[in-house]
Amino acid sequence: MYIPTAHRIEDRELIAELMRQNPFAILTTVVDGVPVATHLPILVESEEPMVLCGHMARQNQQWKALESAGDSLLIFAGPHGYVSPRFYESRPNVPTWNYVTIHAYGRVELVEDEDEALAHLQRIVATFDPTLAEAQPDSTDPAFYRKMIPGIVAFRFTVNRVDAKAKLNQNKSEVDRTAVRERYLGSDEPDEQKMAQLMKPPIS
Repeated sequence: MYIPTAHRIEDRELIAELMRQNPFAILTTVVDGVPVATHLPILVESEEPMVLCGHMARQNQQWKALESAGDSLLIFAGPHGYVSPRFYESRPNVPTWNYVTIHAYGRVELVEDEDEALAHLQRIVATFDPTLAEAQPDSTDPAFYRKMIPGIVAFRFTVNRVDAKAKLNQNKSEVDRTAVRERYLGSDEPDEQKMAQLMKPPIS
């Protein structure tokens, strides 16, 4: 990914937090010279070293190439939004697009142990639906999830390189950046509201 110096995110804690905030990632692998991609929820298992985890349907043939394909790529798409020349105080300007994205490269290890795969499914639920156990105990019964294990492939993704980018008008004057941020703050779009928050230090 092309990242100008001003747009690069180096803070590993911030990168991990952005992954947690935008967990629906794209896992890409090259299989027989052809790129293959699957959209998956991904959890941050640890930050140092950075280890991610996820799962896919066993019927999805991508899993068969994960361990032998060398490095795979996980793409986390963060908030994004259009920037009109009308947003700026200075003149003239061209339209552009602001966005945050993370590309994590690493090796995939399939989780063969049934108890580990079960623990992964339970973590998924605990992360995204923390009150489900109280509302529907039968929907979090370990025996219920254990029946699903044969139909999924859980995996662990050890990150060996991460490229993180926040394109948030860093090349503009502080007056113009403030004008864009104020536009985002007044927007009804959730992504633009999120970018307004990210345009404050330390990411700016």
